[in-house]
Amino acid sequence: MSEVFVSAVHPNIGRLYWAYTPADVGYPDHYTITDWSELATKLPNGWRDHDYLHWRHKSHIYKVFDPDDAFADYAVDDDEENEIHEQRLSGLLAGLHAKSGQTVEEFRLWMFRADWVDVPALQVVES
Repeated sequence: MSEVFVSAVHPNIGRLYWAYTPADVGYPDHYTITDWSELATKLPNGWRDHDYLHWRHKSHIYKVFDPDDAFADYAVDDDEENEIHEQRLSGLLAGLHAKSGQTVEEFRLWMFRADWVDVPALQVVES
């Protein structure tokens, strides 16, 4: 069965991919975005038509930017006393944001509005 990456092209960064690391003992699942195809998650072609796989991965961007996930690369600090709402990025997201030329909010909104499509994952064939 062929595999695909879920990808979009950012105007300043270039091609981006979904990256998912399943939970390990004591750690939760980790969702992020990368510009390295080597780190990107490969899904079976037709995953959007598969009930479980679609359910598992359809909300990837929401999970990347989940402010309630203590292990995510996105965090929101609220200071209600001073009415301050600060968004912070770390890990792979911080590196991509630095290349984007956008504010954190513009970067976050672009990710939600991007046209994330399936692109073939090239397979290495040894002779």
